[in-house]
Amino acid sequence: MFEVQHEAVSGRQTRALDLSILIVTWNSERWIDRCLRSIPAACAGLSYEVVVHDNASGDGTLRHLGQATVIRSLSNDGFAAGTNRAFRASKGRYVFLLNPDCDLAPGALTTLFEFLESHPQVAAAAPLLIDEGGGAQREFQLRRFPTLRTLLAEVLLLDKLFPKNGTTARYRYRDIHLDRPQRIEQPAGAALLLRREVVDEVGPLDEQFAPAWFEDVDYCRRLAAKGREVWVVPAARAVHFGGSSLEHMPFARFVDIWYRNMWRYARKWLRPAQAETLRWSIITGMLLRCLAGLIGFKPRGVRRWDAFRAYAGVLRKAFDRWEISSPSSS
Repeated sequence: MFEVQHEAVSGRQTRALDLSILIVTWNSERWIDRCLRSIPAACAGLSYEVVVHDNASGDGTLRHLGQATVIRSLSNDGFAAGTNRAFRASKGRYVFLLNPDCDLAPGALTTLFEFLESHPQVAAAAPLLIDEGGGAQREFQLRRFPTLRTLLAEVLLLDKLFPKNGTTARYRYRDIHLDRPQRIEQPAGAALLLRREVVDEVGPLDEQFAPAWFEDVDYCRRLAAKGREVWVVPAARAVHFGGSSLEHMPFARFVDIWYRNMWRYARKWLRPAQAETLRWSIITGMLLRCLAGLIGFKPRGVRRWDAFRAYAGVLRKAFDRWEISSPSSS
């Protein structure tokens, strides 16, 4: 269940809106005010609206939403469902997916808008995400589509043991220079501008990837399947602070969702034998992590026993194939 609370539109209103900015919040009080304050300067010269879908935040997020259109859910329905509802409530010729933990640079959305206006063959464009120090977050943001090899490297920690290996380097686009716009297979969905007609053609985000992770990878894969291009435009920038959802989520819950959605992605896009290979590799990877956790090797900030229980939980569910019963929605 959800309800639309109120609505306001900024910019010129004598023609169709240029842009709808879609934000999904969940306990985002720490970030959302800074995000919203960055929008007017980022949209210089554009008519726009802001549509926020709130996933039943328990903090003060709703007090900071100002004059945006607000869709309030009574439960945490996830990023995909929230984005889909926000899209249906929006009117702009373009839609911009924006995480609440992003701070847009002045002119960022104007630059993306003008890029898409002048490149009709491009379906979507992303700003370059940077950290608070101004460094590019390319390792997080820019990746090629996952293959069985790249997924195995992550699950079995080969990317950590051999960080300079060729598979990981290619997967993370270490072979390109970010001094000009570049075609990218799957930029992170934290900040992504899409043409409305493309969304109408490709369809909504796949809500099986709830509450988060891999829905943006899946969507870019679906764009590619339609022959649509996605580019990153480094002249448009956004500071991405990261971790807005993780700070409210127990470690065990995160790893459960991450590996479940990884396997859902594999079942959707890889061959059945490859998906099964990945599942058994997840089982192996969780066994190794359980053993490592018992002797003290664990993620920073996570207690040894909590890490062990989290990995053991994934191990158990991987054996049961996560009991997936719901088919893909797209």
